Amino acid sequence: MASERLLRRAAAVGNIQAMTIRDYIKRRFRSLALLFALPYAVLQMLRVFIHYDPDALSRKVSVFVLMFTDYRVLCVVLAWFVLRSITIPCPRCSRPLGAAIGVIWGSRKIHRCPRCRVSLDEPVKPSKVI
Repeated sequence: MASERLLRRAAAVGNIQAMTIRDYIKRRFRSLALLFALPYAVLQMLRVFIHYDPDALSRKVSVFVLMFTDYRVLCVVLAWFVLRSITIPCPRCSRPLGAAIGVIWGSRKIHRCPRCRVSLDEPVKPSKVI
């Protein structure tokens, strides 16, 4: 029984047809969030480590960690994250959806791509190269 479930899951990996455009947007958003959160969490842990044991790491590494955990750097990286979230492309027309964050969190969810008017609940099809 468990092996059947694993086989079905393995068959679904890489099968982009099984996901809707809304699922595609959510997956892209989660990968961006992970790309942002993991390095920042590691840097914060290193900052705590440096705080309690300043001589544990070399001076260059310590300066690097302290520089990149500053709140101003966090603001710049957060702005990059929001910009990248807003510019998630539609898989049909390859233009930015713009309101992609509304698909994930919004109280006013979008239901269509603003450019090509495809429903976000349709299956994903690869964009055509002209």
